[in-house]
Amino acid sequence: MSAGSTYERLLGESQGGGLESAGGGGAPSPPDPERLIAQLSDEVGRLEERLGERADPVARKRLMSGAEHALREVVDHGAEARLDRRDIARLEAVVHSDGTRPVLFVEDDFFDVTAPAAANWAAALSRIEAELRTVCRAAGRVNDPSSLLGYQGTAWAIDDGVVVTNYHVLEAVSTHPSRTDGQFGGELKPGVAVDFGAEVGGGPPDRVFRISRVLGVGRAGAPEHAHPDIPGVNFDGLDLAVLELERVNGRPFPAPVQVARGDDPATHGALASRGRGVYVVGFPGSAASTRPDVFAELFAGVKGVKRLTPGVLTEGRGEVTDDARHWIIGHDASTLGGSSGSLVVDLEAEGRKVLGLHFAGVPDRVNWAHGLEGATPELAAAIPGW
Repeated sequence: MSAGSTYERLLGESQGGGLESAGGGGAPSPPDPERLIAQLSDEVGRLEERLGERADPVARKRLMSGAEHALREVVDHGAEARLDRRDIARLEAVVHSDGTRPVLFVEDDFFDVTAPAAANWAAALSRIEAELRTVCRAAGRVNDPSSLLGYQGTAWAIDDGVVVTNYHVLEAVSTHPSRTDGQFGGELKPGVAVDFGAEVGGGPPDRVFRISRVLGVGRAGAPEHAHPDIPGVNFDGLDLAVLELERVNGRPFPAPVQVARGDDPATHGALASRGRGVYVVGFPGSAASTRPDVFAELFAGVKGVKRLTPGVLTEGRGEVTDDARHWIIGHDASTLGGSSGSLVVDLEAEGRKVLGLHFAGVPDRVNWAHGLEGATPELAAAIPGW
């Protein structure tokens, strides 16, 4: 699917509803550029009010004019629209603000249900408030004092004092990293830690835990299975690292989340199916992002803060091309470079089971996560008693 047709579909969905319309059920209405630009302007104004600072006026003007140009290109040419990286960044800002695939800032382990961008998803997310709060508390930023932005990705609590992230995130916070048969070779950089606060406005300061050691890593993919166009992506490998945190007296670890298991007799390893509603929690916006974080260009204060993004599974386990091991799933929630390691969580049923570990994406809204039902044996081998 071309980028033009993808955004034509997404922007048309905003005319109707969120989760209910996301999986299909009729052709979406044509995008309305004037309405969408007005909503984007309103969202920027709301952020100005929330953050107590004005958006950079030059960046704001560039955003609005660029978004209008990109929208006109999609309306006029649809699937044949010619969109460059900047156009896609502006369209991302539009779908973040119009309620199609919003980016919702986490505050006090929840989100602002009155935010206009949340409108299409607020009811579905509010129904699972208790579970969602547990998930938000369990998501942490992988801090790296030696890096440009001070962090490298996302990790989340899977057991008491144990977190999961991507192997490529572990590589970034290590020196001389290597892996053989599930064992990690290399040394952690000084001061690397997981910050489970890091919300917009600051967040709680007492949720930072140093990473003490590596419990296990996923297998490397065979070189012949490397993705032909995207460096570092190999569906034959498991982009996974399991890390143990250092205890701090008087400071409990976040409660671990529930993970969908491939050996669960109730679901038979088939929970992560196409069209299922999901949400992603993590820390988008690293320097290596495939999609520029437009709001971070406007407000420096939103870089590296916890965010929640809803969407749907676009491909279930076993449906992703070249995934012979059946441990990849696709989703269309908004993600950025810092989203590496984020949890992809079931929005339906109980709304609390983690279906996937996000690890990669490309600018035209193709996002991949490891379906954890397919990686259950690897997780169980790395986490004692799991």
